Amino acid sequence: MKPFYSVNFNARMCNMKISVNEIPLLSMDVEGQCSTRYPFNNLLLESGFASIRYEVRPMKGEMQLRKNAYLSCEVELFDSDSGYEPISKMAFFETPQQNGNDPIIILPYIIHEDAFHVEVPYSLTGWKRSVKLNPFRNNLGNMVFEKYGDIISMMQNHNFSQYENAFRERENNMAVCFYLSENEKQNRMKEIEHDIVNCTEIVPLTQLDRLEFAADNRLVRLIKDDGESSLRLVNDKTGEETYIELWLHMKQGSNELTII
Repeated sequence: MKPFYSVNFNARMCNMKISVNEIPLLSMDVEGQCSTRYPFNNLLLESGFASIRYEVRPMKGEMQLRKNAYLSCEVELFDSDSGYEPISKMAFFETPQQNGNDPIIILPYIIHEDAFHVEVPYSLTGWKRSVKLNPFRNNLGNMVFEKYGDIISMMQNHNFSQYENAFRERENNMAVCFYLSENEKQNRMKEIEHDIVNCTEIVPLTQLDRLEFAADNRLVRLIKDDGESSLRLVNDKTGEETYIELWLHMKQGSNELTII
């Protein structure tokens, strides 16, 4: 069996955020309705208990939830070898439904946390032994912007050997978590390189980009105002925008940030 965990969600008229093991998985403004499944094996380093946090917040620029704001979420376990139906479901949450005869109560936000048991056939070090970044706060912003600048420079100059080396630890972990063959692993990188070559713009960093921390301050990344990764590609010909997800960490005995 190859256990495959995903969150199945249905959101309406809210800003929703889902985090697994204190690491943001999804964050989006849903002006209409959105329903899909999203895998997160990459946030599960080993078997044991995992935490999940569901947040229902006001739409951007608003101070309270709309009366029709809605979110339902559920963790689903699949076996990637045996089909498309979930083996089990857990950590269910749904925004409280109000009785039609009662006065409508408008909430500022809703947060629900739950825990569930995970069984996976691998164990990764990941960020478990990474250095807590608190002592570097005074200079951390400069370090992160410099690291992102280096990555963007690799992309602009099509230095794909350097790019692949920078993302190697992340891609190795992803291959283990999602049971990828060597060929599938290489194809992932080729697809990104294709997007880089064919994009019309690598979105520049600005002073409005901000740091986001995770995993007890062991991970950091840059996000834009929409809460998504600052590293993104735009293709004006196809109208597509590609977000390149990454976190930075610092290994023990090092003073350099690397991609994980």
